[in-house]
Formats: sequence, C-alpha cells, structure tokens
Amino acid sequence: MAFEVEQRFAALERLVNKANQKGLEEEEASYLSRLGSVLVCGNIERCVETLLVNRVSAHSSKQASAFLKAFFKKGVNYDAEAICQLLYKFDSEWGHRFEKALPQNVRESVSSCYSVRNSVAHGGGGSLGPRTLKQYYDASFALVAELEKAIR
Repeated sequence: MAFEVEQRFAALERLVNKANQKGLEEEEASYLSRLGSVLVCGNIERCVETLLVNRVSAHSSKQASAFLKAFFKKGVNYDAEAICQLLYKFDSEWGHRFEKALPQNVRESVSSCYSVRNSVAHGGGGSLGPRTLKQYYDASFALVAELEKAIR
C-alpha cells in the first residue's frame, strides 16, 4: 500500500483501538465511535484521491493531473458503488476488477458507515459501538486494498 495511505490507516487505527479499550466509559466510547465513523469515511475519500491522483499523474500530462486534483476538491461519499462508477470513467478494466473483487459484506459495511456518518454530520442521532466501528475500519481497509489492486 502507498506510504501516505498506510499512514492514514495507522492514525485511524489508533482511534479505533482507543474506542475499543477496556474500561472506557460507555458515553466516551460512543463519542469516539461516532467520530470514528466520520474519520473512516473521510479516510476512504482521501485514499481514493491519493491512489487515483498518484496513478494517473504518473502517466498523464500536468493538465490532466491538475484537473484530477481539482475534481477531488468537491466532497463525495465514496461508497463501493461510487468508486466503481469513478473507476469505469477512467478504465473499464479497473472498474471491472474492483467490482468483481470486492466482497458484498465490505460493500455493506462501508455503506452503513456512510449512513452513520451522514446522520452524525447532519445532527442526527446515528450511533454505533466500538465493535461496529472496528468492523467499518476493517471494511474500509479491505476496500482501499482492492482499489489499489484494481488500478495497478
């Protein structure tokens, strides 16, 4: 995995581990888990950006790279379907490989994480526990690993 992506996951893993610590008050674990859902989704978005910008920039003009960087300035919920659609725009083989390799449980976990994240971000009562946050973290890691494989 790319160094920048590894660093992002290492930082996120520290939060996930903190939320799962034994003896943590339930309310504090809930707050950390909700924050974690926001960070898991943000991490996916930044990893998609990093991997695609790095891959495309290595084989494109500076104008194409600049366009791609600007494209990622707008926020998008990059669940599995959105990533598939994006990959198909670049290369149908990338989209096909990603779609074929990504397990259904990973797709569902990432979509669920975005549901919680959107609820939390818009003042809703979305909640989850530390175990579910760990599941979302693991699914996001699997998703990004499959993305990296698909665009090689």
